[in-house]
Amino acid sequence: MKTIYKEPKTTKPQANEVLAVKPLNTTGTLRRVEGTRYDLIVSYNTPIAYVVDVENGSFINETKIIMCGEFYSHTTAKHKSLIRDLYAGCSIGEFTLGGFYKRSEIDGVDVRGGWNGGTNINWLHA
Repeated sequence: MKTIYKEPKTTKPQANEVLAVKPLNTTGTLRRVEGTRYDLIVSYNTPIAYVVDVENGSFINETKIIMCGEFYSHTTAKHKSLIRDLYAGCSIGEFTLGGFYKRSEIDGVDVRGGWNGGTNINWLHA
């Protein structure tokens, strides 16, 4: 597990405001939507993972990757492989689609959109 040394946050913002959208591959079909509370990893228009910092009350915080274990296409499977390589030093939790929804609900992360259902695409155009 990778640890990140930074000041622990005393409070988290209620809403995740998009700070930047960064491509993770050359075509831009896999991108990281960086926010104030969490980073969402999107394959085409479908959220397939998110990155959260687990605050444990000390200066050593743990970065966790929560990933949907199901994939929608061969390209999405390749994208998941890229994510595993990029975040190799971090703890990665992989869930079925239902478990991914439940885990994101517990973490307060909005993963609806694209093939996951819903129409929340406001963060795509930041």
